[in-house]
Amino acid sequence: MAAAHPRTLLGAAWAMLQPAVDVQSQHLQAHAACLLGDYQRARRLWESLAQDGDGEALEQLVLLARRGE
Repeated sequence: MAAAHPRTLLGAAWAMLQPAVDVQSQHLQAHAACLLGDYQRARRLWESLAQDGDGEALEQLVLLARRGE
């Protein structure tokens, strides 16, 4: 069963404590990091994914850059 996207601070905190074992969990952790204001961690996760050719990660990096994060 796939983990749900974190929609609350508690959900984001829970997602950050889970191991990032696959692409989906890395995306969830990056979204959770943004929700918690940890933009550096989110950027590191998405940069790693983008280097592997992940288009969604590249889009998220663009959004972070546009927001100045």
